[in-house]
Amino acid sequence: MDSNKIKKQYMSHKITFYPLGNADTTLIQLENGKNILFDFANTRDTNDVNDKRVDLPAELNKSVTGSSYNVVAFSHADNDHINGFSEFFYLEHAEKYQGKNRKKIDDLWVPAAVILETNLNGDAAILRAEAAYRLKNKQRIKVFSKPDKLKDWLEKEGIKPDEVKHLIVNAGTLVPGWMLDTQGVEFFVHSPFAEHIDDRDIERNEACIVLQATFNNTYNSKVILGADAVASLWDDIVSVTKYYKRETRLNWDIFHISHHCSYLSLNADDRGNPATVPTKKIKWLFEAQGNTKGKLISPSWEIPNKLEEVQPPHLEAANYYRAVANAKAGEFKVTMEFPNKEKPEPLVIEINDFGVSILKTVIPASFISSKPAPRAGDGRVSAN
Repeated sequence: MDSNKIKKQYMSHKITFYPLGNADTTLIQLENGKNILFDFANTRDTNDVNDKRVDLPAELNKSVTGSSYNVVAFSHADNDHINGFSEFFYLEHAEKYQGKNRKKIDDLWVPAAVILETNLNGDAAILRAEAAYRLKNKQRIKVFSKPDKLKDWLEKEGIKPDEVKHLIVNAGTLVPGWMLDTQGVEFFVHSPFAEHIDDRDIERNEACIVLQATFNNTYNSKVILGADAVASLWDDIVSVTKYYKRETRLNWDIFHISHHCSYLSLNADDRGNPATVPTKKIKWLFEAQGNTKGKLISPSWEIPNKLEEVQPPHLEAANYYRAVANAKAGEFKVTMEFPNKEKPEPLVIEINDFGVSILKTVIPASFISSKPAPRAGDGRVSAN
């Protein structure tokens, strides 16, 4: 057998979802050694010995030993997607964030809303400052969507829009620089839409980055990165995708479930049923577009055992996702339940020429805590 074929067969891409409660961090590691991070939310309470959320900086440093990430993308500026990022990354806009042990960001990806929001504080304000600094310097950033409000902002800063057009990425296009045949992955942009910023006050969950990543294995395996998209945004995404006859751009083998398994990402008007009844368009997205053996990943706390909890995850939403997974002979996994509720660990999915598979983690019984899982509300960050 050809040695190159043998080598390729055993090379792989990996995508890791971290158990952080109702918070998001997803790491893509390509077989060519490049690292792409989507969101960063360090939520673990270091003063609580019973906190089962992972130490995110420690986990990332195990996986990415180099000095920088090729891409760090923030889907939006809610705390459960950016918490603690300013303590981990080397930021260009201020010397106070430039310690030698900080990880650098080769290319920062943000939605336009990050730059356009005002009256921010905490990490959201720091992220805005970093994104604005890079955009003003016309390098090492990509801004997703080109609303008129962004054009106005640029002109106020003395920047001609044409000078930074190569840094703007619109819905319905591929992210420049990432090609299937050369990089091993391509990213198709589904959101944000310009009108979701121009026509209304900024609502982060409607103006977040939503992508489809396609990998160059035998099957061109596809991952939907759903951020915190709400049902109305998913309906718009499906409508626009069908209008342009790009249905394959909503195919999926792995689906990062939106908004920590909230019913609001399936149907804002359906509560109280044993399983949320999604809108017609979202039903098509999950039931018609998902491939056999598809994996649905909920970046969330463990699923509650009763309906109509105030905060996600919601049992009724989980029941729907489980039904989708069962119908496809697939898997529904929850980050704070993998491989078990007592000791959650990072959930790693390998994407190779055999397809997509979850790497099973075996935890010795002696390492499993006998303490019960935290009750709803215990130390939890509300999902915005």
